[in-house]
This record gives sequence, C-alpha cells and structure tokens, in this order.
Amino acid sequence: MTDNIKISTALKKLGNLWVLSFIFLTTPVLGQPVVSEGFIHLTDHDFNTHEVIPLSGDWGFFWNALLDPEDIAPLENPVFRDFASTWDLDDELSTEGAATYTLTIVLPHSHPPLALDIPDFYSSYRLFINGEEISSNGNPSLDESEYSAYWLPQVKSLVNHDTDTLSLVLHVANFGYSNGGAYLPLGIGKAEQLYRSRTIEYGYSLVLMGALLMAGLFFFGLYFFGRNDQAILYFALFCIVYSYRIVGYSPYPLHYLLPDLPWLLTTKLEYLTLYFAGFFFGTYTLKLYPNETSVLLMNILRGISLLFAAIALILPPSVFSYLVNPYIFIVTGYMVYAFWVYTKAAINKNVGARFAVASTGVVFLVFLNIILVYFGLIQEYLLLSFLGYLFFFGLQSLVLSYRFADSLKTAKEQAEESSQAKSQFLSTMSHEIRTPLNAVIGLSGLLSESELNEKQKEFSQTIKTSGETLLSILNNILDYSKIESEKIELEHKEFDLKKLIQNVIEVNSPSFNDKDIKLSYELGNDVPLQLVGDSTRLQQILLNLVSNAVKFTEKGSVLIKVSSLSKKSNPKLLKFEVSDTGIGIPDDKVNRLFESFSQVDASTTRKYGGTGLGLAISKRLVELMGGTIEVSSKEKEGSTFSFTIQLFEITIKEPPKDTKESDTETQSEGATFEKLSVLVAEDNMINQKVAIRILEQLDIVPDIANNGEEAAEMVSKNKYDLVFMDMEMPVMDGLDATREIRKQKDTLPFNPKIIAMTANALPGYREKCLEAGMDDFITKPVSTDSIRSILATWF
Repeated sequence: MTDNIKISTALKKLGNLWVLSFIFLTTPVLGQPVVSEGFIHLTDHDFNTHEVIPLSGDWGFFWNALLDPEDIAPLENPVFRDFASTWDLDDELSTEGAATYTLTIVLPHSHPPLALDIPDFYSSYRLFINGEEISSNGNPSLDESEYSAYWLPQVKSLVNHDTDTLSLVLHVANFGYSNGGAYLPLGIGKAEQLYRSRTIEYGYSLVLMGALLMAGLFFFGLYFFGRNDQAILYFALFCIVYSYRIVGYSPYPLHYLLPDLPWLLTTKLEYLTLYFAGFFFGTYTLKLYPNETSVLLMNILRGISLLFAAIALILPPSVFSYLVNPYIFIVTGYMVYAFWVYTKAAINKNVGARFAVASTGVVFLVFLNIILVYFGLIQEYLLLSFLGYLFFFGLQSLVLSYRFADSLKTAKEQAEESSQAKSQFLSTMSHEIRTPLNAVIGLSGLLSESELNEKQKEFSQTIKTSGETLLSILNNILDYSKIESEKIELEHKEFDLKKLIQNVIEVNSPSFNDKDIKLSYELGNDVPLQLVGDSTRLQQILLNLVSNAVKFTEKGSVLIKVSSLSKKSNPKLLKFEVSDTGIGIPDDKVNRLFESFSQVDASTTRKYGGTGLGLAISKRLVELMGGTIEVSSKEKEGSTFSFTIQLFEITIKEPPKDTKESDTETQSEGATFEKLSVLVAEDNMINQKVAIRILEQLDIVPDIANNGEEAAEMVSKNKYDLVFMDMEMPVMDGLDATREIRKQKDTLPFNPKIIAMTANALPGYREKCLEAGMDDFITKPVSTDSIRSILATWF
C-alpha cells in the first residue's frame, strides 16, 4: 500500500511539473490578478479593455459544510484551497460530499456593468453574492436524499450589486459522480462581452450540431440509395452520434433549451455517445481502408467502446464516470494510429487518403484542446474547436465524396465495358446466326421456286417460314438492345398509311389462312393517308400487335382500326386499335404484358411460343414516337390493344416519294439485269452459293472474291458495276477493302457501286459502312426480292 502511495505521489508530482511547465509556456508576460487567501484586488483593472479575469487561486474552503453567508464570521480563518481543482483522496477529501467556498472581490470605483461567467460544477452548486442567491444548478445538500445534480454554465449580471466589494459564497455538493468540486474558475468581466461570448458559444454549438446532423442524414441517404458502401454508413452514424455530444456536452446548450431533462439521462447520453462515437469511427476507418488497418487493433477499440457503453447504460454515474479518463487516453492513442493508417493509405494512393490524413491531424488538435480543458489545464478556445470540427468533418466528407465519385466512375466504366461486351456479343451472335439463316432462307426460297411436287414445296416453304420466324426473333432481340442502349433514331419519311396497313395484313396472311379468321382494317374519314413519320417503326408495332392477335385467335376476326384524335392540328394524333376475338388475357396477368421477357403463360408447357419482347418493344417504340399504349381484355372473349402516336400530315397534294419507290420496285419485278457486271466479296462458301443462285435468278453471273484483299485487287483489274461486300472476312475485311478501292478511284477501270451485304445488323454498322465509302447497306439473310430491290434502286 505504501509503495502504491509513493508511486501515485511521484506520478502526481511529475504531472504537476508538466502542468506547471505548460502554464509557464502559455502564460502572458504581463500576468493577471489571481485570488490569494480568499481575496482578489481588481482596483487597478480596466474592464473596458474587454479582458475577462478568471477568479483562479486560493479561495476560502470549508469542507463538509454548507454555510449561509451570514454564518461566515469575517475574522474566521478558513482553510485556503486552489479553487479550480477537484476534490481528491490525496487531499484527504472525498469525491462525494459538500463544501463552501468564499471569495472577496475588490472592484475599482468606476467600472462598466459587470457579470460573472459561472461554469458547471461537479455536480450541483448555489452561489450567493453579498448574501443574495444569484445562481444555482440542481440542489446542493449535505443530505444525499435531498441532493440533486444539474450541469449548465451560466452568465449572471452584477448590475444589482453595484458596490466596490463583492462577497461570494459558493455551495458545491456531489453524490454519485466520480469527481467533486470545481474544474474551471469563475470569470468576471464586462457584462456585454460575457453575454455575447455565451451567445456565440451556443450559436457555434447549434450550427455545428445542425451541420453534423445534416451530414449524417445525407450520408445515410447516400448509403441506402447509393452503392451500400459500409464506410459511408458508419460515418453517417458517427456524425449523428457526435452531433449529440456537440449540444449535450459543455457548454450544454441542450440543457439550456430543455431545462427539465433529467441529469441522469443527459449524463448517460453524454457518455454513451462518446463511446459509440469511438466505436463508429473505428469501424469507419476499418471499412474505409481495410488493407491498411489492423483488424485486431480496431476490434480491441470497438470491444472496449461497446464494453464501456454497456457499463454506462447499466451502472450508475458513480461507476461509469470513472472510465472516461482512461477512455480518452485510449481514443487519443487510436487517433495517432488512425493517422498512421491514413498515411499508409495515402502512400498506397488510396482514394481520398490525403484528406483523411489532414482531417486526423486537425481533429487531434481539437481533442488535445478538449482534454486539456477537461483536466482544467487551459480555458477552452471555442473558435479552435469549432473550426477544427468543421475541418475534420468537412475533410472526412471529402474522403467519402471522392470515394463515392470514384465508385460511380468505376461503375460507369464497368457498365460501359459491360455494354461494349454485350454489343460485341450481340454483334457476334447476329453475325453467326444470320450467316446460316442466309443459307436456310435463301436456298429454301430458291428451292420453292424450282420444279417441285406439292409435298416438296410444302417442305421447302416450311423451312423458309421457320427460318423467317427465327430471323424475326433475332430482330426482336436486336431491336430491344437498340432501345435499351437508346441508339434508335426515328426517321421522318413520307408514306402511305393505307398501303402500310395492307402490307401488315399481307405479311400475316400465311398465319391466318389456316384459321377461320377474318383480318380487316377500318380507317376513319378524318384520317389522312399521306403522312410523314417513321413508317418502319409504325409497321413494326402493328406487325407485333397483329401477329399476336392472329396467334391467340382460332376463329372470329382481327380488326385494325385507325381514328384521328386531333381535327385541325398538325402533327396529327392518331389512335390505332388492334382488336381480336381470341382467348383474352386474365386480369391478374395484364400488368405483365409490357414487361421485357415476360409472357402471360411462362410455363414450359405453354401452348404459344415467343420471346416476350414484342409488346415490350412496341411500348418503347410508341413512347419514342410521342404516344402511349394500353390494353383492355376479357378472358375468352378477346383483347384490344390501342396506342397513339404523332404523325405529320402532308398538306401538298403530290405523290409521296415512298409511293417502302414501291412502284419502281413493282415495275422492276419483271426487269432483268443481265448486262450488269457484279463481284461478290464473301468468305463463306455457303453464302457464296446463295448469292450466286439468287443473282442467277436475276440473269447475273457474278465473280467471287474470297476476302477483301482479293476484292480490291479484282476491282483494280476489272470493270464492275456493283460489288456486294461482306464486312467480316479474313486477310482484309470489307471496310478496309472499300477504303482501298476508294483510295484508288482515279486509277480504276470503273468506280463501282459498293453495297454492304453483311450479317452485322447492330446500331452503328450502317454508318461505319457509309463512312468507309460504301453506297448502301443490306443485311443477311438476303432474298431474291431484297437483291432485286437494291439493284432497282441503283440501276
């Protein structure tokens, strides 16, 4: 026991030596008046200099006595004790008990209105001046049952005590807390200055609390609606928890705003928020830079924080308040470690680590200031704490902002890479599927035109129809990809609405010929026939709707109806309706119709096939064309799909240009092109065979080039009117071959028309071909009609 006392005494002397050194280094050369033996003489002090005098020094001290002012005899010789020092066992005092402090202040004859700056005490007080009570916190008493605690610093005016001498009697009592007495001196100064300082102090605290609370809520939202980065979550929790400490700890503005809050509740919250702040900040650091942080060390800090929080929650202040001193030193050590972690992260060039290093340096100064104030070594420098907190939380916010921005950048790059990979995959898939489809559709079409018996014609037609169905599915997937990537651009071309609808019916005729269905259309009297818009997309929408109607109708009718919703305006708002008498749609499945890859019956035993993309594509196309689409249906009675789009009416009465040209195509059906010299650049032997057979149907005997290099060489030596150029070929692809041909245009025997004939049908390929110098673009699979149409366009 004796050894422990010696060690304790030695440590105390060492601590006192450090404190004296610190005070010596921070005390001005011109010293301030101090209290000596219960008196302080301020007769020579000019309070107009805005200097507040701390009433530190040796006050009169009466232990275990709460003496009324009139009970203190002027000639009594009290014990004198340093006022701003808590009750200590080494001084043969108990942390629990009560005491009376006395002080006499001698003022100058002339001075401005004065006030006292009264700190909070451990843990209750009552202050008398010249026998009159002017301020109190809680209820100091010698009887613990009558004692109550409260913490709230106050400024009290001395206007009513306009005398040269002030006799102060202070009662202080503490029961149930680890410290007793005073840890900060009272201050006396100009009333205006002290009230202004306290107002600014509360203002700083409330502004800082609001900033932290808003930052916490902002990062909460960023976490829940962002990328669920756990570092962001724990920083949000840290901000919110610490926002309470800003107003629930000295100078206690929360107690000023809500004076009826129980002391026990606020004390527990003060300690709990300290421990949880340590827990959340340690976890935040671990989540922020896991590779640079020791999981073991951070788990120790988090474990200590949770243990201390549990003790503060369950046990009384007389127990848990003893833990604050060791915890502060532990946290200080961890702040040094956090500084090292952030430094390592900066060396490793982690996102935002430089801001984290700077923030830790700033907050270390703030905590050092708080610790020194807490132990009564210095007075709190409010502006330093306020700016320090702002810089710390601001810099930490920049860390997370940079981290979030970097994650968005990474996500964007990954999305772009994914999109590029998807486009590449779709391009490859399209090319690889269209290549055999070219043979299936092309050769089956040629086969059906040859001399066959009825069964053979039926077989060849079935093969051709199946190939076209597969092509339709492929086109739907590609269209959906274009829409999803927002690469669809609407055309504005003249077209005839009546012919477009007739073409839709003609295309669907093979499907309903085998059924007892009547497919018809009805145009309102006020519906213009000559229009300008994207006829290709309109036809695609109608084809999707009509083909669905025919598919799900065994007998009855399918009707296409068009009406005008705008009488005189241009563009015209037209309403299209496709009605059927088919199986209808159950009410609980209607809401799934326009979802991608969704079908009314998605089971493996479903009767009707399809990708589930047709209606989704139609919906997106309708929206792109400025309209809406909806459905009404009754099960077993039929369905009606209706949509609106905007189209421009042609006001000048002249034959439209498109009138999908088609007349020219009709006239060209009987034309022959035997005089044309044609080169087909194609590496696939089956596609070569298809092209040769189709061109032979049109009286053309083509030459064949097996790659782009051969094509460029053959064009340089022969006169060709037309080159059908594949895009993907070995040695030299079609784009480079075209560029080579166009580069030599001045030395060629003849500059041919170059038509891309490719299985690549994704957005951008047509533009690539045209930029390379090609004249037109046709996608595989090709047919006699498509080849004839392209020849009629250019020759």
